[in-house]
Amino acid sequence: MTTFATVGALVWGADFSLFGQPTLINSAQAATLNLNGRILLQVQDLGQAWYVNPLNGERYYLGRPTDAFNLMRTLGLGVSNTDLAGFLRSGAPVYLSGRILLQVQDLGQAYYIDPVSLKLLSLGSPTNAFAVIRQKGLGITNADLAKIPLAPNQPLITAVTNTTATNTSTSNFTFKYQNAAYNMNLSLSSTLFNAYQNSPKTLTYNTNNPPVNPRDTFYAMFLQVKSGDLTINDLAAQLQATATANNWTSDQLAEFTMAFVQYIPYDTAKLKLNLDRNIDPYYPYETLYLDRGVCSDKTFLAISLLRRLGYGAVIMDFPDIDHSAVGIQCPVADSINGSGYCYAETTNYFPLGIIPQSIDGQAQTTVNDFSNLFNPAVLGKIEMYQATTGKIYTGVPSLKTKVATLKQTQDDLNAEQLALNNQAAVLDTQEAAIVAMKAQMDTYYNNGQMSQYNNLVPTYNSLVQQYNTEAAAYQAGADTYNQAAADFNQAVKDFYQL
Repeated sequence: MTTFATVGALVWGADFSLFGQPTLINSAQAATLNLNGRILLQVQDLGQAWYVNPLNGERYYLGRPTDAFNLMRTLGLGVSNTDLAGFLRSGAPVYLSGRILLQVQDLGQAYYIDPVSLKLLSLGSPTNAFAVIRQKGLGITNADLAKIPLAPNQPLITAVTNTTATNTSTSNFTFKYQNAAYNMNLSLSSTLFNAYQNSPKTLTYNTNNPPVNPRDTFYAMFLQVKSGDLTINDLAAQLQATATANNWTSDQLAEFTMAFVQYIPYDTAKLKLNLDRNIDPYYPYETLYLDRGVCSDKTFLAISLLRRLGYGAVIMDFPDIDHSAVGIQCPVADSINGSGYCYAETTNYFPLGIIPQSIDGQAQTTVNDFSNLFNPAVLGKIEMYQATTGKIYTGVPSLKTKVATLKQTQDDLNAEQLALNNQAAVLDTQEAAIVAMKAQMDTYYNNGQMSQYNNLVPTYNSLVQQYNTEAAAYQAGADTYNQAAADFNQAVKDFYQL
């Protein structure tokens, strides 16, 4: 976990874009303002434009004028000449606020309904569309934009490269997913690394006017991206491309993304230097550049990637155990404490949804316990920050089935081992009786007491036959058990990618 201070005064600013100087909404406004149907401009990222579809609350990248023109027409709602004439004369009804209308009876002429005035603005050409974007765009920070889910099947568009990000080198990240090895290459710049390293690591504000939620505001600092930093875009695009090439589901892409973060080495030395306190939290770029981090560092990176890929996500803090992790949006029935978010560990590999039962800084695998892998009791108090909504992860029920199967197999093996141990004890008793009888028979034989010897022979032979039959059954059972145990051990290794 991280710490924050309350000193000095916080100064806000913004870099304006290609589109001039749009009205900039702050984080508080972004949280309360209905952005459905609005055109948003990234004031911190060279003015990239987005359209928030009022039908689903998801954002679509507008790109170049021609791209914007084509996309807006694609999302259009057909309207008759009669209705359109009325809207042009008196304004559109409120329920059509922010919608795009297509005049289906007149070669598809398109109009954008301004959410503020409800007036219709022509999208008759790429030039018209670009003019509407410039006129009606609302400035928004990268951090607040990231809270709006990315529409499915949208390309992960990157911004124009900042040529000041020099001194680049290629870093290779190797990790495992579904027990197969993968690697991602990223070009990382020492210039950008130094810029992030020298960025504020404490929250400062006027104590007479503190943020409503200081820790939430503090965490938002680490989710902001500097102009010219395309790393999260690049990495998310690589993850998406791999998923597409393998025909993976949305759930598998989320798991793949988390595996990338989980395999980044845990920075134990960083905490030891500061009495187990993270007084130097890393921005995601720093975590990638250094290829290491602690729970909060890796959580910031995971949240950034999941948001870029359109998933709903939240930062989960556990103050009782001094730990942080990711929550990914999931069905309420599968979520922690009915929160709508499922647990995703960042410090070590765990299947998405599993709650480690041993956490001391870095989560540790307890391979022999499948009883409590979805029990949040070990986490203590749960606090949630920077929550966003988006694509939902639905893989927990199948994971629970897999865990239940492993648990049942483990229970069956334990019962079979107990039965084999009991069987072995019976065989040991039988063997002792046979050995004792054989000793008595040898005494009779050596003393010439042949009648007594002959009387024991049938009993002895019967005991030996019974012992051999039961010993053969025991051996067959032991062979079956050993094979099942080997299969189970391999299944556990596959489950935890050991």
